[in-house]
Amino acid sequence: MEKRNIHSDLHEAVKKGGELVFVTYSLLEDTEEKIKFVLAKILEKYQQEELFTPLYSCIKELIANSTKANAKKILMDEGRIRNPRDPMEVVETLRSILNEEALLEYGIKAKEKKLSTRTYLRMEDGHLVISVVNNLPLSQKDLDRIRERIEKSAQYDSIAEFYLENPDPIAEGMGLGLSMVVVLLKSINIDYRNFKVSTDSSTKTYATMRIPLS
Repeated sequence: MEKRNIHSDLHEAVKKGGELVFVTYSLLEDTEEKIKFVLAKILEKYQQEELFTPLYSCIKELIANSTKANAKKILMDEGRIRNPRDPMEVVETLRSILNEEALLEYGIKAKEKKLSTRTYLRMEDGHLVISVVNNLPLSQKDLDRIRERIEKSAQYDSIAEFYLENPDPIAEGMGLGLSMVVVLLKSINIDYRNFKVSTDSSTKTYATMRIPLS
């Protein structure tokens, strides 16, 4: 009954055109289901149901990137990442916690440290705007690297082709996930420039997609 009530409330918010936000610390199945439900209802409203799978895959990649960024900050604070400038150390340490049990543990720690991921869905001028925001800023160097990777990814039709031609041992961080988003958007004829990563340099990082629905 409770689940039906939540879905009813979410559906009503979609019908009214309001912005919905999901706050996560580690992506759990219950939250995934709610995001899937809202995305499906929005696309159904605009008769664009065929976009569901690629768009949800994009959302999940962006949430995973944010979750890993928060975990990296905690690992640094705990001293498990001793040199954050060493990309291989960062990737190898992150790999050690990329399992359901460890991610849940680090989700609890992220909540304690107020390191959240917020996923926003709203309609704006005929576009579905999806923003995934976390409260950790990016350095200009990291932002430049991300933007370069997005530009390069747009030249490919598959993530496998991109990775084979641009091997990157540290791509298990944010880079590979962002490349996947670009390729997925391209597969549904969405210009890669409709996807942007930005930072306010002090508190937050934003990954935003603008999807034309009408």
